[in-house]
Amino acid sequence: MMNNKIPFKILSKVNEVFGEFEIGQVWGGSHDVYLRFGYWKNVDAGKLQETIGHYAKVVEEEYFDDDCGWHFSYHLK
Repeated sequence: MMNNKIPFKILSKVNEVFGEFEIGQVWGGSHDVYLRFGYWKNVDAGKLQETIGHYAKVVEEEYFDDDCGWHFSYHLK
């Protein structure tokens, strides 16, 4: 369960390891906060979890778009 606080140094480390990313929030339903890398790029979810540590549980979400292919996001729970 996310404790609602992730220090900037952790987010900076995520940027260092995986490159630029965006933080978003799901509209409706769970309202999960998620990370998106590049244009919905796939990253190593285990390595992302290791980088974020105990601050949140990382859950990889994926869906297929007929126009653009696979989209990946990483929800923080």
